[in-house]
Amino acid sequence: MASLGLFGPVYAQTNDFPKRAVTLVIPQGPGSGSDMVGRMLAEFMAPKLGQTVIVENRPGAGGVIAHQSVKREAADGYTVLFSSTAQLLIVPILNPAANYTLKDFTPVAPLMWAPFAVLVANTPDAPNSIQELVDIIRSRPTAYSSSGIGNMTHLGSESFLRRAGVQSTHVPYQGSGASLTDLMGGQVLFSVDSLTASMTHIKSGKLKALAVTGEAREASLPDVPTLNEAGLAGPPIGVLGGLFAPAGVPDQAIGKIKASVEDALNNPRLLERFAATETAVLKLSNDEFLAKLREQAPYWEGLVSELDLQIK
Repeated sequence: MASLGLFGPVYAQTNDFPKRAVTLVIPQGPGSGSDMVGRMLAEFMAPKLGQTVIVENRPGAGGVIAHQSVKREAADGYTVLFSSTAQLLIVPILNPAANYTLKDFTPVAPLMWAPFAVLVANTPDAPNSIQELVDIIRSRPTAYSSSGIGNMTHLGSESFLRRAGVQSTHVPYQGSGASLTDLMGGQVLFSVDSLTASMTHIKSGKLKALAVTGEAREASLPDVPTLNEAGLAGPPIGVLGGLFAPAGVPDQAIGKIKASVEDALNNPRLLERFAATETAVLKLSNDEFLAKLREQAPYWEGLVSELDLQIK
C-alpha cells in the first residue's frame, strides 16, 4: 500500500496531461517556413489535446538559442521543439558553443521529410543530365552556390560532389534567394537546394532539376531521376523534421502529443500546407524516427570533419 501511495499520484498527474497550454518552440522567426507550418500544426493539435498550443519563436544562432532553452525546460511535456536534421545533427558539430546534442532531446512526433534537387540554370548550353554536369565539372574549373557555409545546401552539394568524385568551388550566400538568383544569372554552374526554395523557378522554366536527392522520385517532378538512378549511389540527402522535448518526458505525455500530431496530419488543410512547401509527411514511430536520425548522424559528422568546418 505504501508503494501505491508513492506512485499513484505521480501516475495520475501524468495521466491527466495536459492540464494547461503546451508551448511549441520554433527556432526561426515569424514568417519562416517552419513558423508557418508550426502555427498551423498547433491549431490542429489543440482539439485533440484539449488545450491551447502556444507557438513561441526563439530565433538566433542557427537554432542554438531555441535548443539550449528547450533543453533546460522541465521534462514534463509542456514545452516541445520543432527541429530538424541540420539543427540537431550538424549545428552541434559546427559550433562548439552549441552545448547540446541529439541525446538531450526526446522525439515526440515525426513530421516531415524534405529532399533537395541538383539544379542548373535552364539555358541552351546548360547540362541536361547529372552525367553531363559531372563531365563539365571534371573538365574545367566550376563553382556552385549555397545558402550559407555549413548548412544543408552546402553539405548537400559537397555530398553530391564526393559521390561523383569531382571538385567545385563553393560560393556561399546569405539565403537561398540570393544563391538561386545568381545560379539563374549564370554566376555559378549548379546548386543543391530545397524544392521549397526552387520549385517556383523550376515551374517558371528558369531552373532545371537534374536529379532529386531522396530515396524515390518526387511526385511534383516525376521525370527527374534520383541521384541513385543517375548512377551516384549513396544515402538520401534531405531534412528530417519533427517535434522534440527535453530528455526524460514521461511516455504518457509523449503519447498524447504524438496522437494530437497524427490527428492534425489527417486534416486536408494541413496536408495542403505540407504539399505547398514540397515536404512529405513522415509516418513513423518515434523509435523509427530516432533510428533514422542516428543512422544519418555519422555521415554528416564525417562530412563536416572532412571539410574542416567550424563556426564560432
